Amino acid sequence: MNAALALLPSVLQYLPAIETGAEHLWAWVESLRTAAQQSSEWTTDQETQYQQALLARTGSSAYQPDAPKA
Repeated sequence: MNAALALLPSVLQYLPAIETGAEHLWAWVESLRTAAQQSSEWTTDQETQYQQALLARTGSSAYQPDAPKA
């Protein structure tokens, strides 16, 4: 536990870079999907399955925030 607490300041300083990196990664994935759609490599059926998978995850209890404590 003490080792984890000692590493915490080091990890916290990299959070802005991690967040920016995640945003860039998502934009890259989206650009790949768009390019695949334009070249007909990504079919409408695949797009529908992709959208349904995203919606299924948002409805999952694992992705819901904890209830506020009273």
